[in-house]
Amino acid sequence: MSFEKNISQLLNIDSLQACSSLPMEPHPLPERTGEGSCRIFRFGSGAAMILLNCKSLQNYSCCVHDESLLHISYYEEVHGTHHSPCTVRPLLSDMFYSHVGISGRFQTVYEAHTPVKAVHIFLAPEYYDSYLSQKIPDSGTCLKEAVAMLDQVEYFPELAVIFQQLYSYRGTGAPSLLFYESKLTEILALILQKSSDGMGTLPRHVKHADIEAAHQIAEYISSHATQEISLDALAHMAYMSPAKLKYVFKAVFHCSIRDYRLQKRMHIAKEFLYHTDLPIADVAIQLGYRTSGNFAAIFKKYTGFSPKDYRVFSRTSSKCKF
Repeated sequence: MSFEKNISQLLNIDSLQACSSLPMEPHPLPERTGEGSCRIFRFGSGAAMILLNCKSLQNYSCCVHDESLLHISYYEEVHGTHHSPCTVRPLLSDMFYSHVGISGRFQTVYEAHTPVKAVHIFLAPEYYDSYLSQKIPDSGTCLKEAVAMLDQVEYFPELAVIFQQLYSYRGTGAPSLLFYESKLTEILALILQKSSDGMGTLPRHVKHADIEAAHQIAEYISSHATQEISLDALAHMAYMSPAKLKYVFKAVFHCSIRDYRLQKRMHIAKEFLYHTDLPIADVAIQLGYRTSGNFAAIFKKYTGFSPKDYRVFSRTSSKCKF
């Protein structure tokens, strides 16, 4: 099956060729499927970037069968499930998902009457085995491994910032070609670097019981993200010393306890800014920050937006078509 047919099948559109000559032209979803549209950008014959901003009127299923494709996705907002040959798991906001074709067919199901805001990147062998390998020898094989390790990674703020920039950019015409191609290059560079630094590597000497304890601590942090919790208190819950908990947690989640809590706080901050009209100072207090200035500085470093700009952008982009 051709690359164009795979992407057309994913989006349930008749042909990708109709919009391939104009970068990021809006392509409406079929009326039978829902409302909203997507923006499609092609990089030659081997790569595509798709930005979705839509709401399905029925359970909307997307699937790809081609075993040669690499798929990377990031959801700003979603309700649905991801199906692979061995697992069915819920789709979560602010999380990265990936799929390597050799692992079999995958399917994504979006729930009816729920908004979907996502970026999908598809790479074919023409891109990662030919074009990319000319720039970096053996990068095709490395990229496959790196993409596989990216699946369900929660804390990757450098990469999240780039996806936020993709959401906010509204350029058109020839200049947009340079922008989107540069962002694809940045994304792949970060993924390759993260992989070489040990993303997805779990030391063999971490015991199964310790891994389970780390997951329990992560769940506790997620449900108490706005509260200040001491490392000693968390270590007591996990029946570990503080030093051991720090080591095990980072081995399991590839980030520190502090960074994990920050990721959860920033997700709550986004929800407050989008769904409420609370002043920024009140949002900061709700999240446990002493001053709005401290909160604003951390939020901008994490998302690339000030809280005020994010509130305007998130509400505007949810009402307009791409």
